[in-house]
Amino acid sequence: MQTIKLNLSSKTSLLLSQYPEWVERIDRAINQELFTIDYSPQVVEVFDQYGLLAGRVNSCFSYESTREPEQESDFIAWLLDGELALFYVGSELVINRLQILATVFGELL
Repeated sequence: MQTIKLNLSSKTSLLLSQYPEWVERIDRAINQELFTIDYSPQVVEVFDQYGLLAGRVNSCFSYESTREPEQESDFIAWLLDGELALFYVGSELVINRLQILATVFGELL
């Protein structure tokens, strides 16, 4: 089991320990810079533990997968051009590299 270097709830840490490939992505993203406010990704994709949920390429081509009702997401990961930008478990935000959201949430606190 890999140790997560974030201040996460024990529930989130335990859940993430089941997904070492995502823990590795989170570890790589921790020290990455925020995406700038004017950043415009070519590819936006959303994943959970089952794989791809939805994506969009060049703001014109969208795709999504279907799930059974019992296939609830343990987590949601947003990738911009292949880089982890947002990752959350339930309402717990694990990674947020979107400057626009960091600015908005910072003003609310």
